[in-house]
Amino acid sequence: MDFKILGMKWIEDVKYALVELDGRAHLSEIYKIVRINRTKRGETTGELEAWIRHTLQQNSRGQGENIFESAYPVQMRKGIWKL
Repeated sequence: MDFKILGMKWIEDVKYALVELDGRAHLSEIYKIVRINRTKRGETTGELEAWIRHTLQQNSRGQGENIFESAYPVQMRKGIWKL
């Protein structure tokens, strides 16, 4: 993946982070990888954590592109997500 490309979508950033983290990771690890990659591309992070959570939730459980899955039931609040 070429990090010089600006305007990468959040869903792509989150998916790439999970790939880098072997397909499963805690939110804190996902935040870190996405922040590093967006910074390398010169993109501001702003509300990074909120955007990442929104992206995960809107693309899981049969919604959106349906590519993310909580590793535990959401009510357990473990914060671990997987592809």
